[in-house]
Order: sequence, then C-alpha cells, then structure tokens
Amino acid sequence: MITNVKRISIYDLKPNMILAENLMLNSLTLVAKKTPLNAIMIKKIIEFYPSNTIYIYVNQEKTLTPSVQDSNEQSLNKTEILLNNFSNNIYKFLNNINGNSKLDLTEIRIMSKEILDKNNDYISILKSITNSRNIDEYLTRHSVNVAFLSSILGKWLNLPQKDLTLLTYAAFLHDIGKVKVNQKILNKPSKLTKLEFEEIKKHSVYSYELVRTIPYLDESVSLAVLMHHERLDGSGYPLHLEKDRINIFAKIIGITDTFDAMTSDKVYSKKQNPFKVLELMQYECMATLDYNYLTTFIKQMLNYYTGEMVKLNDNRIGKIVKTDINSISSPLISVDSIFIDLKNEKDLFITDLVP
Repeated sequence: MITNVKRISIYDLKPNMILAENLMLNSLTLVAKKTPLNAIMIKKIIEFYPSNTIYIYVNQEKTLTPSVQDSNEQSLNKTEILLNNFSNNIYKFLNNINGNSKLDLTEIRIMSKEILDKNNDYISILKSITNSRNIDEYLTRHSVNVAFLSSILGKWLNLPQKDLTLLTYAAFLHDIGKVKVNQKILNKPSKLTKLEFEEIKKHSVYSYELVRTIPYLDESVSLAVLMHHERLDGSGYPLHLEKDRINIFAKIIGITDTFDAMTSDKVYSKKQNPFKVLELMQYECMATLDYNYLTTFIKQMLNYYTGEMVKLNDNRIGKIVKTDINSISSPLISVDSIFIDLKNEKDLFITDLVP
C-alpha cells in the first residue's frame, strides 16, 4: 500500500479519514497526525481550527508484499479506530447522564467483553493510548484508555475472569461524575483555586452516586469508582482511606488513571513521554500507590516498549535496545546502527514514542 497526501476542505472530512499533519491550536495539539477521524473530531475541527483546508492520507492499493512497518501501521490504525469508536460510545453515555436518562450498561458490557476477549495487541494499544489527541475529547478518551490499561494490568496480575470484567466496568465508569462538575472549572486552563480543586474532587462521589443506582451491578464496581483517588498513606480523597481499606480495583485504576493523565494533553498541562512518567511514578508514587501492582505495571510496560522507536530532543529517531529499571527515562538506544546509552548523555533525551 502506497500512501499519498491530499489537501481537502475541512467541510469534506469524513469519519476514518487519517490526518497527514498535526492540527495545532494555541501551541496545543487539537488533533494529532495519523489520527483516524471520527464525527466528534470533525465537528471540533470545523468549529475551532483556523484554516479551511487540511492534509489527509490517501491510500493507493498496489500489489506489494506488506512490510513489517506496513503491518504495524495497519494494526495501529485499526486499534486507533477501535478506541475512537469506544470514545464515541462513552460520549453518548455521558450525554444520557446529562439528560437525566436511566443509566444503561449495555454498551459498557459490550465494550468490556471486546477488550477482554479480542484485544491482545498490547503494543498497538499502548502506542495508541499515548498518542497525542484532541484535548476536548480528554474525558471520553481517558475513560477508554483507563479501561484498556486496567484490563491489561489486571491480566498481568492474573486476576480471575470475573474480576477482570468488574474491573473493566469500573475503569470505564470511574470519571462519569465529572459531568456533574462545573464545566468551567473542569476545563479551566490556569491553576485552580483551593475551592475549585475541592469542587473537582467531588467527582468521585458523584460517580459513585450514579453507579450505585445501576441494578444488579456488583458493589465492588461502585466502591472502585468511589475510591480510585484514595492513596495508601491516607493522602487521597474523598474518605482518606489507607492500605487494605482501599478496594483492589480502585488500587489498579489509581495506577492506570495516573499514567494516562500524565501522558495526555489537557487544557491545563501538556503530555509527558511515557518513560518519564513511569520514572516519576516509580520515585514519587511508591508510598501512595500499591507497591506490587505498580512494580508489575512498570516492569511490564518497559518490556513492551523495548524494541520500539522513540524520538529524541534533537529530532533523531532511535530504537529502544534495553531499558534500565533504575533509570527508566534513559535507556540504551540505537540510532543509525550506533548504540547510545542515554544515561551518559546529559543533553540528549527521549521526547516521545514514534507511532
């Protein structure tokens, strides 16, 4: 497959078209390059993007032997489309909450089953999760990302199937209470006041109050939603619980929620690369997040990132050869067949994964 680039009007955009450029708005990524578009993204582009034309990829079929790179790109695009479709479903689910409709878990159950039964291409999932994306979609895509990450971590921890299902439900639902939070505060681009932060913190209680009304749903799901911001040392909220008083699913979601939040662009902060985030979590969160769960998460994530391509701050592209648990953000990489140990390079560092 040979890929060409075509310039089109934003009014001619259609779902599943793939961007050939980063769409920037006020130095933040509105929609990232290589993102398959969905209806929500197209609406945001038309509303907010200052130009009337953008570049998209146009595929031309040729009789060629598919390369590994082509196969990887196809897998990543397929995964991105899946996550975008799930994000659209969460958007509709949240709109139903705003419309005071009775919560219907049918779509959540279907998506959870698909995650657990069919999606084992972890590296495409992990890449797609950390790709730059539309800031305005943060809440919906964040819920999807945390559901995928939590199900993956649950599998790494060898949870039984029933627990994996309940965990995935809880991960999808953990932030739905944010629709009850003042949206001006939720989307405020500057630092929150103390009172504003207290309002934001109410979202876990709002989420709990919504989820516990769902009939025949195991109580562990609503408790996980309530407790996902609790921390082992009692510094979390809303109940300031410690250690074993915190629901197991909440401990897992606490890890995946933190990782996705730090690797995502938000109205008030820019994303950080996953290696830096894992390193920060290792040194700053060991006393607040479950040690065994967090250690498993970090080690497994590094295993999957080994062999992947990364971009350096001098714009060169390198391949991860070996990671070091004691220096996560400075692995051994290969650039143009030359090995570089980033631990020995003061002014050279990773800026992001290459999609």
